[in-house]
Order: sequence, then C-alpha cells, then structure tokens
Amino acid sequence: MSISISTITVLPPAPAISPPSPVLLRDNSGGLKLWSVALIATSALVSLIFLSCYYFYRRSVYGKKPEKNEEQEENRGTQSHWSESTDDDQERSMELEFLDKKKPIFDLDDLLCAAAEEIGRGKLGPTYKAMLECGSVVAVKRLEETNTSKKEFAQQVRLLGNIKHESLAKVISFHHSKEERMIVYEYVPDPTLFTLLHGENISTRLNWKTRVSIIEEIAKAMDFLHNQRVPHGNLKSSNVLIRRVGVNIRVKLTDYGFLRIVPGHKLSVGKTPEFGDSKKKLTRKADVYCFGILVLELVTGKVPLSPKLSVSSPLDNSDLSGWVKEAVNNEWSMDILDAEILGENEGYDDMLRLMEIALECTDELPERRPNMSRVLRNLRDMHTTLS
Repeated sequence: MSISISTITVLPPAPAISPPSPVLLRDNSGGLKLWSVALIATSALVSLIFLSCYYFYRRSVYGKKPEKNEEQEENRGTQSHWSESTDDDQERSMELEFLDKKKPIFDLDDLLCAAAEEIGRGKLGPTYKAMLECGSVVAVKRLEETNTSKKEFAQQVRLLGNIKHESLAKVISFHHSKEERMIVYEYVPDPTLFTLLHGENISTRLNWKTRVSIIEEIAKAMDFLHNQRVPHGNLKSSNVLIRRVGVNIRVKLTDYGFLRIVPGHKLSVGKTPEFGDSKKKLTRKADVYCFGILVLELVTGKVPLSPKLSVSSPLDNSDLSGWVKEAVNNEWSMDILDAEILGENEGYDDMLRLMEIALECTDELPERRPNMSRVLRNLRDMHTTLS
C-alpha cells in the first residue's frame, strides 16, 4: 500500500520546552511536586548503579581472590602461602612493577596466594620459592627493613633490572608498600656454594680445578657489576648459586645491588674493616674484601667467622682472613688447605698463589686492595697454567 504525500497533514512545530526552573519544582504549598521527586529518585538510583559497577570492576582488577579448590585444601599441610595476608589496602594500587613490560604473566594477588617454600633466610629477610597457578616458578626476596623511600627503592630496583649478565640472577619485578617490600627474581634450582663446600653430601665435593673455575666466574660477574658502577654489597658463598653445564661450571649471583636500599650492617660489606669508620667511605673495594674472604673459604674449606678457627687476630670481623695471615706468618700454610683438594696432590703452588691473591684483596686498607679487573687478570693467568 502506498501513501501519497497529499494525505499527510503537516502539524505546526511544537513549542520549545525549557528545563524547569528551580522555582517551578515546588508547588504553591512549598512542597516538592510529584514528578520532581521521581526525577531525584531516578538520579540517585542511576548513581548507585554506577558506583556498584565501578566497585565490582575494581574488585575484579585489584582485589579478586582465587577460590580455594579441594586440591589446595588437601595440600595445606605440605604447602604454605608465603604471605598470610591477602587483604586489600590502599598501597596495592601500585601492584607489581615488571621490569619487562611485555611479560606481566601474573599480578600481586597471584603472588600473594601462591604456594611457597622458604629456601633461605638471612639478615635481609626470607627468600621463597613461589609456585604460581599459571605454572611459573619464581624466587621472592622479602626485605624486612629498608632505608629508602618508595621512589628511591623503585629507582634502584629498575636500575638492577636493566643489568643483564649470564652470571647474575635476573630481576623480574618488585613491589613496595607499607606492608611489603619484595623483589622477584628468576628461580634458579641449583645449590649454593655454601652448601657444596660445607654440606654433608660427599658426592658434591668440589675438586681444585672446579674451585678455580668458580672463583674466576665470580670475578667476571663482579668485574661486570663494578663496570656498571653497581656494588654487590652482599657477596658471600650463600649468595652464589652453582650450576654444572656439561664439564663447565656456571655461577649465578643473588642479592646484589642492595647497598643503597638496606642498612649496610645487614650486608657482607658490614664485616669489612672500614665499615663504621666515618672517616672512610665505603667503596667497591669493600666488595673486593668480601671476594677475598670467599676465595679463602674455597681454599681452606672453612666457614668464615667460625669459632673453630682459634683466631688471634684483633679483627673480630675478619676471622678467616686473620687466621690465614697468622698461618702464613708462621709458615704452616700447608695445614690450612682444605683436605678435599690437598689430597689430589696437584696444584699446590697454584693454591698458594690463589691464597696470596685473596690476602691482597683482604688488606685492611681499602686503597691497597686491587680492583676487580686486576684480580680477574691474575686469575685468568693462573687458570691458563691449569688448562
């Protein structure tokens, strides 16, 4: 059916409707008109719906907690959550900051709710192996005390995240709030040098050539850090992870770069002779001292600061160094070598050379210690003679 234009009646234009004046919202008795009450109620309802939607959106992004399944409940006896608190707080708005912006595969709540295992505890705080629901495994260092603001903390950790080296454990992300200060690393399942040297498993004992390789690898990593103008600050055998790749040895250093964000007395540099002396500035030569102690630990097989050393040195904070110096002065250096390597009947002269390098590194005066580049050259020269 068609409609002709002539049959359509053209109506006059409707008068423009102006918004009601506030005066017209009330009737003559001074009360609100019925339609104005309905308008106000509708506006309030729309606002309530908007706020509710916004609240649930925020919960879904920042505050969502995964539901516990039966498997998680059954494993509660063997696995623990490394953080007991998952309550929301205002500081969580920062979340986790990832150093690689392209790979944020988990968030803060995933991390806080992950099953975890404590794999180490030192003066800085505990370290956990966190097993995330997405399948990833990371290492989480919880710092119990820091001496910087959130901004300074973030700047330093970002700096560490930009440092890439095969012998440094990679920093993945970090979080700083009133409740938590965490640094997330790649998880490295390998044992620490401390465990290999002083553990009870005889099958993991290190021969002489392996020890020289470990020392050289550590020196490479330390030289790289110092060239980046970043002190390690906490170099010790428990912060050196050892990996065997075929016949080669690879190391991973952990807990590096904390000198600017945690109190110095909690770090290995706090055991250097110059620490606490206001007239002496703590420099990278403090790392050199700690490296020397680490070398002496590898040569002697002794634990630093062990009461079994019977040290007569006046330096309480350098027991192993003082013990070795006393041995050298009394010409009974043969007695201080680790029996595990002494029984190999090889490399005795190189052992003594390495001990001399270590003693040079542990000189009481920082200015008399070599830098890491020079130490590395000396080690390479010695390693060449072993090849």
